[in-house]
Amino acid sequence: MQKGAMKRMGYVAIVLLALMLLCLGCASSAGKAGELEGHWVDVNSKTTLDISGDQFTVTYGKWSETFKFRVRTSDDMTYLVNSDKNLHDFGMMTEIRVRDDGSLEASEIVFDTDPHRYRFVREDMLAKELEIQDLSKDAPKTIDSKEIRQFSLVFRNYGGSYGLPDEWQSGHYSWEIEQQDGTYKMSFRIMGDSYVAMDFNQEVSEEYVAGLAQLLEDQGVIQYNGYHKKNNVYRPGYYLYVKYASKERLNIQAEGDAANSCVFDLVPLIEYAAKQPLPKAF
Repeated sequence: MQKGAMKRMGYVAIVLLALMLLCLGCASSAGKAGELEGHWVDVNSKTTLDISGDQFTVTYGKWSETFKFRVRTSDDMTYLVNSDKNLHDFGMMTEIRVRDDGSLEASEIVFDTDPHRYRFVREDMLAKELEIQDLSKDAPKTIDSKEIRQFSLVFRNYGGSYGLPDEWQSGHYSWEIEQQDGTYKMSFRIMGDSYVAMDFNQEVSEEYVAGLAQLLEDQGVIQYNGYHKKNNVYRPGYYLYVKYASKERLNIQAEGDAANSCVFDLVPLIEYAAKQPLPKAF
């Protein structure tokens, strides 16, 4: 056989192989889309998702919109992306990630506030998603040390959350104290709407930190050491962590609907933070 003919046959074989791989990819994508067909509900809202063939309809109340999609796989992760190759998103919703646990997740596209997080599941799985899980650990309910080395309290205030007075504005709260080079550094931040932040960063006295340790004891906070409850609803929770000189630790946290109320009284702690000259609210 002439060398030119052999070369042409080689090209033909490569083209045929490429077409076979393309067909396998298309079949795989079609198969994945087929697995996702049906009705889905959002754990975090009343939004629903109905998938049929290569399109889906998003519905919220009386509003609905239909999009065509394609399946994209990248780094062992699978996404539903807009069939228009110039786009990936679906209106005000990002591309949809197919999670290993079978859920479909996406985010609202907004720029000046926290986005809504979509977590779509099959309707018969919704009750399990909403169920409160108790992940608490059997931790000591008394702490001998009175010397704090590190303190951290984070939570989200939606306006009056956890009994906070109205003067404490809505936003993400983060209060940190850490012993560094023999001194205590304190930071207090409130990240409000449009990501405008109120920041306080200053050294605080050893007496101030000792008073905080006493307050945790007086308020009975330590009895909840090891507490951890959550469900799969997206709601920023609260987290309290304290590390003592004795290496004893205090951990309390809740997420999702379990964070609708706080197991300890959070107000006295925030009022104690306000003993420092925090900036005025925005």
